Amino acid sequence: MSLKEFLTRWNIREEKKPHIVLTDVLEIYIIELNKVGTKTVFKNNKLELWLKFINNPKESSSMDNKEIKKAQKILEEISQDEREQRLTELREKYIMDQEAIYDRGYEVGLEKGIKEGIKEGIKEDRLETAKKMKKEKLDSKIISKITGLSEEEIEKL
Repeated sequence: MSLKEFLTRWNIREEKKPHIVLTDVLEIYIIELNKVGTKTVFKNNKLELWLKFINNPKESSSMDNKEIKKAQKILEEISQDEREQRLTELREKYIMDQEAIYDRGYEVGLEKGIKEGIKEGIKEDRLETAKKMKKEKLDSKIISKITGLSEEEIEKL
């Protein structure tokens, strides 16, 4: 597999005239790492050396590129430091826990709000019904029996 098969180069072009490129200073390269396989033949240019390192950091120790050797050394230090690994895991867990707490709190609050809203709506409906019945000069005891409101509440209307 050659480099051309997993590397694409993009630039900014005019929509109506795609042959016109905005600038030759800005280009975006996309490397599809999942297409860089073990059968890829590396020609030892800088990009291919980095791809080889990304795909298999342990195998790249024989490379002469000092930047890659430095990256490999840092990677080994990070990998060997169990305390750093544990701290990273704890940070990730904390973030996930905070998100779960927030999500659950939102759900509980929403449920509570809906229940209170329904209760408030029922109460308002009963009060409106009681007002209409009182306007029709029905007895407060009958209104109380039908609406479930107390006689004191009905008298206040």
